[in-house]
Amino acid sequence: MIKQPAIHALAVVSDRHTCALLDEQGTLCWYCPQRFDSSAVLSLLLDAEQGGYWSVAGADQQFVGRAYIERSSILTTEFTVAGQPFRITDWMPLDENFTGLCRQFSVAPAPLTVTLRLRPEYGLHATAAELGPTDTTVHFPELGLWLKASHPVRQVADTLVFTVPAGESGWAVLTETGAVVPELSEARLVASRQHTLQGWRKLAALLPYEGPYEQPVLDSIRAVQQLTYQETGGIIAAATTSLPEVPGGQRNYDYRYVWMRDVSLIVSALLQLDAVGQPEKSFIEFLAHARRENQQVQLTPFYAVDKTKPISPRELALAGYEHSQPVLVGNTATHQLQLDAHANVLLAAKLLYDRFGEKKEWEMVAQVADFLAENWARDDNGIWEEGATKPYTSSKVLAARGLQFIADYADTLEQAERWRQAADEIRTFVDQHCLTESGAYAVYAGSQEVDITAVQFPLWTYCAPDSPEMLATIREIEQHWSRDNLYWRRLEEFDSHQEGAFLAGTCWMAHYYAVAGNLDKARQILDAVLRYQNDLGFFAEEAGVDSGAQMLGNFPQTFVHSSFICAVNGLKQEQAGHDSRVHASRPPSTDEARGVAEASAQPRQK
Repeated sequence: MIKQPAIHALAVVSDRHTCALLDEQGTLCWYCPQRFDSSAVLSLLLDAEQGGYWSVAGADQQFVGRAYIERSSILTTEFTVAGQPFRITDWMPLDENFTGLCRQFSVAPAPLTVTLRLRPEYGLHATAAELGPTDTTVHFPELGLWLKASHPVRQVADTLVFTVPAGESGWAVLTETGAVVPELSEARLVASRQHTLQGWRKLAALLPYEGPYEQPVLDSIRAVQQLTYQETGGIIAAATTSLPEVPGGQRNYDYRYVWMRDVSLIVSALLQLDAVGQPEKSFIEFLAHARRENQQVQLTPFYAVDKTKPISPRELALAGYEHSQPVLVGNTATHQLQLDAHANVLLAAKLLYDRFGEKKEWEMVAQVADFLAENWARDDNGIWEEGATKPYTSSKVLAARGLQFIADYADTLEQAERWRQAADEIRTFVDQHCLTESGAYAVYAGSQEVDITAVQFPLWTYCAPDSPEMLATIREIEQHWSRDNLYWRRLEEFDSHQEGAFLAGTCWMAHYYAVAGNLDKARQILDAVLRYQNDLGFFAEEAGVDSGAQMLGNFPQTFVHSSFICAVNGLKQEQAGHDSRVHASRPPSTDEARGVAEASAQPRQK
């Protein structure tokens, strides 16, 4: 039986509509056709017995290494078969007229057996396969998929199998584009691969980077681009669902959605690179359109890639990854109040407006600011999406900073004053209610514990990195929530020491130490994080320090990748003597303020 791969062994190929995951043996173990959050037809990751897969096997096959071609999503995996070199090349075409999964096999040193088992609905059902009109073509009418192979295909039980004889090369395509099937050939695939490589070169040119940790940063940029839905610009949190944060445990979630908080932080990270393209601007359009199309007053914490509200969660009758249940589709957080997510929209909008000098989707941004000004005092579910609502300090602090920042772009003095007054009220609340007895920032008002989220406060210049409150917080975190330069988050409803180290928070801590002037400590933390990046540069959500697993949680995690980019850029800036914190925009002059007031008194032009 085909085994479930370790999370750290996974690789991603993507067409920026959906993606597929494969392991070091070249076994495709996860694939949702058409879009990231559709029903998987390859789902070995979620059930070793029922899940679909696509494997390649040869005599004494041994993994040698793998790499992407340049900065593309075209993956080559090198093996020895019968002691001789052999290579598989996997990609998904960047072509609106040709979609799906493409696999090319170099000359086989010994016969190769290629096995495909499609299992729709995440492995819960079988599907009919129709051979013909030639023995190299198979149609799956229920799924709207076709398999075209270089060699004759035969059906063996619930699998489709073909053999590449020794001394011959081969290929196979699983596609939704039926019209292209008759013309598929090796020459057509070579042209597709070259066209796809050119497309990825253009994407890579949007976000160049030179500096410390250069290759890991470029790998992280690729990961974010691979998980971006091209049609809307929505960036999903991860490609998978229900990969466990605790092995064998119940902390399993569906992350194939566009989280407001995550995307805001991702955009904030990418905006700090030297060159920025349209993809970073599109996130604010995504949120504005989603809000309008769903006729919402309050933004949902996350959306599907097409900007619709996600379905209510349901549990699938699957064994799970290494027997971790439940296996879920959908996410219960859709109905939560997450004030920090709204605040992060303002923070990212501020950076966009500073960079480009235009107030894109200002109506939505202003309404988010109004919502926070009116609702900041409410308890919310916080950044960790806990079931228990609390007055989380990080939600208050980020709301205050977001309101202060965006007030610089207000249409009127009255609007700016309203937001600044709310920010001042939040600061007073935090000072009076959100400090522990030791003077540290409490995880929520009244708590005597701290959380890694507080290290973001000086990064957004809410406080100085050496303020008494911040130094007290750092002491608590280092004493109770760190080990070997890795850091854990603090949860209200679960003992998070049972989880792996939280990699995004660890990156935040590296950035904190950089702005605090301790560059050696920042580098030590980043080096510790990189021990949990796989050979292709991917991060999962957590580092499995005590579990025996190198990676835990859904994969790859764009939240971690963006946090790593931001931390490295912070280190780069601090090494060069620049302040990498985010400061307020230049206050308007007296004449400019008078002009705003006069303009606000005039009728608006339509």
